[in-house]
Amino acid sequence: DLAGDGEEEVLLSATNYLTDDGTVPSSTAAGNYSFVLLRSVVNGKVQTKLVEGEFYPRVNANAAPNRYEVRGLLDLNGDGRLEIIIGFSYYEGGGASIWQFGAGKLKRVLEYGCGA
Repeated sequence: DLAGDGEEEVLLSATNYLTDDGTVPSSTAAGNYSFVLLRSVVNGKVQTKLVEGEFYPRVNANAAPNRYEVRGLLDLNGDGRLEIIIGFSYYEGGGASIWQFGAGKLKRVLEYGCGA
């Protein structure tokens, strides 16, 4: 229950472009993706929202794709609601973003990153 309202939410994460050694490649192939979704009930209706993600329907040799994954659910500011920590990585670095969810809305409150 991220928002503290008695409704349970679901986070879904998937990636399709890791190399054989588990690292993120420096380019993409057709059909590659990495994402984190949030499914919640808002006003009695199920909604699915993209938290972070990238989708590559075609080859993109110039892309530097990111891998997104849920790193944690913590009440970072002490308000009784859990923040979502999303980690991202690419072939030269990575970082994280912190998201709040409440009243059916998703809001990024912080992001940091570093590269090689």
